[in-house]
Amino acid sequence: MALRNLLFNFGILPSKTYSISSVGVGNLSMGGTGKSVVVMYLIKLFKKDHPVAVLSRGYGRKTKGLVMGGTNENASTLGDEPYQFLRRYPDTAVVVSEKRTLGMKALEKMTPPRKVILDDVMQHRWVRPKLMIMTTSFERPYFEDFVVPMGGLREFQWGIKRADILLITRSPEDLSELQKEQYLKKIKVNIPVFFTKINYADVWSQNNKRINSTVLEEDFLLVTGIANPNHLVDHLKKNYNAFDHLKFKDHHDYSDSDCQMIQDRAGKRIILTTEKDYVKLAGVLDSKKLYCIPIELEFVSEEERNLFDKMVKAV
Repeated sequence: MALRNLLFNFGILPSKTYSISSVGVGNLSMGGTGKSVVVMYLIKLFKKDHPVAVLSRGYGRKTKGLVMGGTNENASTLGDEPYQFLRRYPDTAVVVSEKRTLGMKALEKMTPPRKVILDDVMQHRWVRPKLMIMTTSFERPYFEDFVVPMGGLREFQWGIKRADILLITRSPEDLSELQKEQYLKKIKVNIPVFFTKINYADVWSQNNKRINSTVLEEDFLLVTGIANPNHLVDHLKKNYNAFDHLKFKDHHDYSDSDCQMIQDRAGKRIILTTEKDYVKLAGVLDSKKLYCIPIELEFVSEEERNLFDKMVKAV
């Protein structure tokens, strides 16, 4: 891994920047730093002024090669996260390809030109975005972690030198200026740093049907297949009387037996899951009982949000 990075650093392996405007989102960790919610924030931000495209590897899909998102695609053909992007923002061009160079060539041919968001691209160095956003979680920052198997990093900490912006995700609600100052002292690179948090909707979504979850008093079953569900679990514990949690691994491919187990465990209760899991479970579980909880990225201050928006729009 270190040798591979050196080969790219010295230009022995080529890293190409394309003519179309591109913003990359990635991290140094194996998962759980909130990349997906950042991608959705960027889609929402860019689509006001530009046609938008998302290019991803399509992790966990059952197809290979270049696939363009369309009405016939699903989580199996695109991957759970790319399909999640397409489902929330159907006007977005979602493209998946193991070789992102092929995806970029396909996007360059599109008319009109599009603002491209490169999803999970930090280690895929054959394509170099014009701006790289790195995410790290507040509770487990990259500078306190180690490379696997000793920790949860995909590569060494100095990989942050390839980032242009650092987003601290899942910051606490009561984050103080003193905490921010102490945190910033531990970051050894001179790049802009922004503190963000997750905002969970008060409304649970079921296709086009929604319920106001703030009035929900009954017990429910939570099903998660994400890298780090702790933040979501903590949020639900603060706001709801009781619930049961069925936890699966990240990007879990739900089998028939898994779905039967979920149905049996839920009984007559509502089933709540993440948007990422919903796109895989909606077609196989009882649609009348299955809901997802939408999430949004929120900056800890309006000043930070305005500065971030200005920087990424300038690319």
